[in-house]
Amino acid sequence: MSNPYKAKKVWVHARTQNEMGDGPMPYFTRSNNLAFADSRLSDNGGDINAGSKKELMTAISALQRAVGGGHYEKKAPNQAEVSRRRQELVTAAVNDKDGEAWKAFGEVIGDEVFETMGREAFAAKTLIHKPLSKGEVGRIRIRKKDVITYFATRNPEVVASQVRQFYVYPPEYYLVGRVLIEDAEIEQASGDLLDDKFQDGLEQMQRQQDLVWKRLVDASNTVYNDSFLFNTFTPTVYASMQNQVMRWGIPVHMAIIAFDIWPDIIADTEFSTWFDPVSKHEIVSNGYLGNILGTQIHTDGFRYDTLKVLNPGEVYFLGAPPNLGAITRRKDLATSPINLHLLGRPERGFFFEQIEGMTIVNPRALVKGTKF
Repeated sequence: MSNPYKAKKVWVHARTQNEMGDGPMPYFTRSNNLAFADSRLSDNGGDINAGSKKELMTAISALQRAVGGGHYEKKAPNQAEVSRRRQELVTAAVNDKDGEAWKAFGEVIGDEVFETMGREAFAAKTLIHKPLSKGEVGRIRIRKKDVITYFATRNPEVVASQVRQFYVYPPEYYLVGRVLIEDAEIEQASGDLLDDKFQDGLEQMQRQQDLVWKRLVDASNTVYNDSFLFNTFTPTVYASMQNQVMRWGIPVHMAIIAFDIWPDIIADTEFSTWFDPVSKHEIVSNGYLGNILGTQIHTDGFRYDTLKVLNPGEVYFLGAPPNLGAITRRKDLATSPINLHLLGRPERGFFFEQIEGMTIVNPRALVKGTKF
């Protein structure tokens, strides 16, 4: 069965149902409340309408507030046609709850969760990926011997290991999730059921993977580098954190920030001089804000609350994936139908499973700061 959910979803304005670029321009009033102008958010090329770099940075703040306030939602493009095909998929699944159509329904959800994790998860953005063939030993070649390496174990917990060889062998663990649907919900199902259960699966799988990643980087960040505390995120703090990584000869590839750091960046004129913003609304709304002195700036501020993993005030500077760490993937995300009727519960659904290993191979390639 073809996957009607395959197309990458786009943000649309909740009231007008226009795609984000055609939706109204969000802005802040003098009392710092969110409002919407009559003008479009973006021009015909998809660039956010702004007259200067400063205006663009402020527009990104307003856009994030609008997303967080539910004024925008993610939907598949060509909504009418996609909705029709998705309704057909749901109807077929409901009419064949113990057969191939129901299994295909779960596979569609699992495929989209897997693809979204590959695009948006911090683990996917910051670590190299090594798919493993059946029987292959999961090992990662390291560039610098005699380092403290951190692994996620089967629980998954985080353990440290002194490495004096050219390879590390990350232990493997399961990422698992369960999407359940009550029988009454199935009988009342519309095409939105696919959206709802995709979101349930993403909350379990992507957030779980990113929390493993976060435990690893938090445990690793003070092994070789200092941890930073600051009241305001200034260019001096930025440069000092960046230099913690660069002093080891490692270029800083990415900074990941909680979105409450963004107002500090906007407020400082020196940041405005350094900043090379991303003006495409589609890229910004996926969490990529731009570059400062050659370092990409990413955030989870545009995610739904249930997918966020950063605490307020957190900032991470990270070296390029080959310097930082890796994910070994033993088994891609797979779905299996489950039926709880035998347990006396009117529910059925799908079990998600992925087998992987994750490691930070060189803690010199990361530093963390926290705003207090």
